[in-house]
Amino acid sequence: MRTSLATLGCLLVALVPAPAQAEDLSVPDGRDDYWHDTRSSGEDPYPGVPDYGDPDLVRTTYRHGDTRVVTRLKLARLERSDGGYWRGEVRFRTDTGLMARAEVFRAYDGPTVTRWRGPGTCVVDGKVDWADDVLVVSVPRACLRRPATVELTSATKWAPTSDDYPYLDVSGSDGYRLNAWSAPLSRG
Repeated sequence: MRTSLATLGCLLVALVPAPAQAEDLSVPDGRDDYWHDTRSSGEDPYPGVPDYGDPDLVRTTYRHGDTRVVTRLKLARLERSDGGYWRGEVRFRTDTGLMARAEVFRAYDGPTVTRWRGPGTCVVDGKVDWADDVLVVSVPRACLRRPATVELTSATKWAPTSDDYPYLDVSGSDGYRLNAWSAPLSRG
């Protein structure tokens, strides 16, 4: 009797679907492949070295979970006292054709601000993790209309207060355009 109950229990566990797991994608980035972004003055960006600070993005991690799509932008060095302005931008393209953007912005002496550019309104969570040198952008899946898959591209910008132009680093690219999309990332 115990054996048949144990067997029945194992069969029931096998028949119950496992909850969906988040799918992660880690995108390494080259060293010192950032650009001095002078496009706002009509010029082409060029590789440049700032007077101080380190705007180098080293790795991006995308996570497509049950409730949120989270992007972690790991920098070589993220300094609270660098006197600059940090921005992380993430672009989304879903399997249904929806396109959207989310940003986290933080001035060295100001609050963390988030922005949503997509359909409707969306409460984006943004975080600057000074201890781990990471910018985090977290978007509810509902804002993306709960896609089965999502492709992403992202970048960081750092604007030192001693310069008129920011330094830009695109995740997984040695260029300055956000046109290389990740592989489609499933919810699980």
